[in-house]
Amino acid sequence: MRTPELEIIRIETVYPAPRADEDDYCPDGEATDEELFLSFRELVELLRHNTPSCSHPTGATFEWVTTEPYIDFRTGDTTEVSLHWSGNNPPHRARYWRLAMRAAGLIRN
Repeated sequence: MRTPELEIIRIETVYPAPRADEDDYCPDGEATDEELFLSFRELVELLRHNTPSCSHPTGATFEWVTTEPYIDFRTGDTTEVSLHWSGNNPPHRARYWRLAMRAAGLIRN
């Protein structure tokens, strides 16, 4: 049996480097988002080596995962990517998010 395609929201946020003349300045990042349609296997691969949004993830659809920040050493900009379960998925597919998080090693139980 083939699993259906799952809709995942990928949000990429780029934070500009802080300016040297402003100590406490924390600029807002510029975010772009895109919809990904993935198989279960593709979702598991994408979730590997990422950090869940909470310390004890359960696989709930309100939880997301975030990549390690990437710093562009030429510009000083920091890029972060997060993956979120899309609310456009039918409710009965929510179990695939939990199963994928478990298969990726993000859930221990």
